[in-house]
Amino acid sequence: MTIIYDSKNHFRVIFTITGTVWPSVLPLCLLNVSLTFVIFMLRENDVVDVTIPDDGHKILATMVAFLVVSRVSSAYNRFWEARTHLSNLLKSCRQLSIHASAFSRDDRSGGADEWRLMMSKRLLRLLIAAVAVIEDPSTTINLLHNTTKQTQAKLMKDPMELVTYVHAAISLQKKYLKEPFIIHKEMKLHQYALNFTDSYHELTKFSATPYPFPTAQMTRIFLFVWMYSLPFALVHEANEPFSLLVVTFFITYGFFGLEFVSIELDDPFGDDPNDMELKKLSRVVLDGMKADLECPFVVDGLKDRVSFSDDM
Repeated sequence: MTIIYDSKNHFRVIFTITGTVWPSVLPLCLLNVSLTFVIFMLRENDVVDVTIPDDGHKILATMVAFLVVSRVSSAYNRFWEARTHLSNLLKSCRQLSIHASAFSRDDRSGGADEWRLMMSKRLLRLLIAAVAVIEDPSTTINLLHNTTKQTQAKLMKDPMELVTYVHAAISLQKKYLKEPFIIHKEMKLHQYALNFTDSYHELTKFSATPYPFPTAQMTRIFLFVWMYSLPFALVHEANEPFSLLVVTFFITYGFFGLEFVSIELDDPFGDDPNDMELKKLSRVVLDGMKADLECPFVVDGLKDRVSFSDDM
């Protein structure tokens, strides 16, 4: 789902829980606040002083801030790049169906109806397969890296295989239509299929090529070390606990919150509250393609006669 909110309503933005990182960050904040309180009480009661000077901690803070901000900036850019490619993929499919319908609108022959129905079936199967692959990182990696044996059944779920059927259907218009398209109209349909392929390849990289692991690991290590050594540095010169605990809570929320935002944005396709509604968006396009190519022209009886593998 996608969180829709009114950015002018400060109260609702601040206190809304759905789609936020609070559930993940709050336990870490409470843990750090508790650690800070224990360290402070141990020093105040002369049990043991485990505090440390904050000079070295300040230097480390610069590196941690750089890593965390770089990480969230990269995740944010990846998220919007994925949204752009998804829009292009869906737009290419819909534009192909719209133009195929518009170019053949004057041909109401049985052959033209069969061709439009064939285009519809192949486009629908192509988009459904693409959405299934994009949503499942393991499937994406298997297809791109060829890690499993490619059976005929698996090939029929591979968008790169299915797009060839769409190109073939476009070329078959010469056989089905009374007046075949002039070459630039046919090439325009092929171009939309090529645009789909380009967008699909760009989207698969988000599953097959995640944020570089060494950088993610380094950021996570420095963040946890710095964050849970922070109480030892803050208590060193603290005189009263209340303001100290408040500062510790919000510093922990800020740094860990940004890291969890990065984690949330890393995979833009899924069922999390901030993920793109891939199924809903694709459903709108699927319904539109069926309306473009089937509703105005197709006789119901044809649906049983035209199979996906016809004339291949």
